[in-house]
Amino acid sequence: MLGELPRELAEDNFWVKLPPPLLSMIVFGLAFCFAGLLGVAGSDGTAVSDAFVKGVPWTVWRAVAGAALVVFALLTAQAVRILQHPDRWGFYPPPVRRRRYLVCAAISAAAVAGYRILFPGVVPDLPVQSLQTRTGAVLLCGMLAAIPWLTIVWLAHAECRELWQRDDDPLGEPHVHIRRLERLWQLLIVCVGAFMIGVAAAVAAAGALRGAFVSAHPDRADEFPPSNVLLYGGMFALGLAVIGIPMAVAWRNRAQQLVEHMCPLPANGRPSEEWLQERHRIEHLLHLDISILRNPLTILSVFAPLVVSALAAFLPQLAG
Repeated sequence: MLGELPRELAEDNFWVKLPPPLLSMIVFGLAFCFAGLLGVAGSDGTAVSDAFVKGVPWTVWRAVAGAALVVFALLTAQAVRILQHPDRWGFYPPPVRRRRYLVCAAISAAAVAGYRILFPGVVPDLPVQSLQTRTGAVLLCGMLAAIPWLTIVWLAHAECRELWQRDDDPLGEPHVHIRRLERLWQLLIVCVGAFMIGVAAAVAAAGALRGAFVSAHPDRADEFPPSNVLLYGGMFALGLAVIGIPMAVAWRNRAQQLVEHMCPLPANGRPSEEWLQERHRIEHLLHLDISILRNPLTILSVFAPLVVSALAAFLPQLAG
C-alpha cells in the first residue's frame, strides 16, 4: 500500500483549492476592476481628452496594466506563502535573517521608487489627467511584489552557500541531501519564473503605453522610440541575471560537492565504467549535466524580457 504524500505535496496553495471556473472568474474580475480603477476620472474635460480616454489605445493600456496588477498580486501571495513555509522548499532561514533580508529588500525597492520619483524622466504627453500617478501606481505595485521574491532569492542563496558548513547540518545521508538540493532547484526555477513573469507584465504595460502615445501623436513617435522599450526590457534582463545567476552558481557548487562526496575518485586514480555511470546518474539527477549558460531556464530568463519588449515596442508600429 502506498504511503501518504509528503505535506508539501498534499497541501496545495489556497487558490489552487478553488474550482477552476471560480478561480478564472476571480482573476478576470480583478483585472477588470483594476483596469476600471486606472481609468477613473481620466479625462481632463477637453473634447480631445474625452475622445482619447474612450478610444482603443488607452483602453488597451488599462487592460494590460490591470492584468499586470493581477500578476503582481498573485506573485506576492505566492511569495508570502513560501516565506511562511520555507522548509517545504529546502531552506531554513533563522527568523533574524529573514527579517533582516526583508528589510534590505524593502530598502532596495524604496530606493528604486525614490529614484523614479526624483528623476521621473520624460512622461508621455497624453491627454489624460494624472497620467504620472496612474503609471507610477503600476510601478509601485511591481516594486512591492518584488520585495518578498528578492528576500527569497537572498535567503536561498545564503542557504546554498552554508549547506553542510554548520555543525547541525553535516554531510551525512546522501538521499536526504539530494532531496534538499532538488527542492532548492525547484525554488530557483520558481524564483526566476516569478521575476520573468513580473518583468514581462511590466514591459508589456510600457509597450502598451507607447502604443497609446503613438496613436495620440503619430507625428511625434520619435519622442517615445521603440528603443526605449527595448532598453527597458534589457535593463530587466540584466537585473534578472544579477539576481538569479549568483544563486544558481551557489547551488551548483553545493551540488557538485555532493557528487564528489558520493562518487569520490577511486584510490588508484582510474575511473571504472561503473564509477562513470553512477557519477553521470547523480549529475543528471541534479541537473549538473547541463551548463548554466545552456540551461533553458537561464536562456528564458534572459531572452524573455527582450522578446516581450521587442513585441511591445514594434507591434504598434506594424499596426500603424
